[in-house]
Amino acid sequence: MTLDARIDQLVTEPGPFVTVYLGQSEHLDDLGPERGLRWRSLREQLARDGADEATLRAVDAVIPELDQENAARAIIASASRLRLCEKLHINVPDRATWGALPSVVPLIADEQSRVPAVVVETDRTGARIEITEDGENVRFAGEVKGPDDEIERNAPGGWSQRRYQDRAEDSWAHNAEQVAKAVTDVAERVDAGVVAVSGDVRAVQLLREHLPPRVAPLLRELHHAGPHPNGDRLRERELVELVSAEAQARSADLLARFVEERGRGEAADGVADTLAALARAQAETVLVADDPADDRVAWFGPGPGEVADSPDQLAAITRGQPRAARLTDVAVRAARATGATVHALPTGLNGGPSAGMGAILRY
Repeated sequence: MTLDARIDQLVTEPGPFVTVYLGQSEHLDDLGPERGLRWRSLREQLARDGADEATLRAVDAVIPELDQENAARAIIASASRLRLCEKLHINVPDRATWGALPSVVPLIADEQSRVPAVVVETDRTGARIEITEDGENVRFAGEVKGPDDEIERNAPGGWSQRRYQDRAEDSWAHNAEQVAKAVTDVAERVDAGVVAVSGDVRAVQLLREHLPPRVAPLLRELHHAGPHPNGDRLRERELVELVSAEAQARSADLLARFVEERGRGEAADGVADTLAALARAQAETVLVADDPADDRVAWFGPGPGEVADSPDQLAAITRGQPRAARLTDVAVRAARATGATVHALPTGLNGGPSAGMGAILRY
């Protein structure tokens, strides 16, 4: 089951939930004890908030496993069992909540930070193609080998020189065409946001010329690939930067769209407007800034669009007793239940939605 599917399942279940986020450790030499102490402090807070001992013990069981690598983690448990333990690619502050709904916005923010990228290492005879979503975990996707042996452009001399040059150029162009086709196939299959390419200068130029218009704008050249004492590390860093830049560009484009539609009066802005749009299943994309210190609440019922910022508003339409939860978590539940996407924004963003919440509307 994909992470998206697990989030959808969790936000529609009855709860209550323990949600824990543990950020990266600062002291790598003391990783195990430090993580344990941080969890103990959060555990005490959760117990004071009413979390039951059996569910807390379900989280206890996975804490030792987190000592294997220094990565942030999301942990969700309910009804005495672990529901999710996910490694995050972004860092998050330590936080823990006990409530009717799980707090999943950091998980959504982590997914946003990952952009499918195609990584191509090419020469004049073919290419090796890989894919990644975070710039670090690179997976083999295929290889293209030209049908012709490599031909040196300056191989002979005399009267036959031009003929050999033409044959070489034809061979390189043919191979570049095959590479471009394979790269396009992979890029479309993974919905790539970046095509990162390195290799022979002429081969890269030919690849650029043969990529179709829908893929060519995605091409970015890697400058630290190839033989180098630190080549692999530098390439990984550059890939991470390319993926991060594309994720930030997508977020900026979405925010610009929201601001434009808000200016025309065609977006929901602020808590009341956003919850009303969710109640009407009118939201296409919900934008939220999730501050761990934000203790605002909203109410929800069992139905997908049964949300409101007061219990009295909801009591007249819900089939059951309205339940309270953190405002952000209620908005996320309603968005996922009504087919809207959720986009996480940084807190305190200038020009963002009022009160940290808004929505781009379907109509």
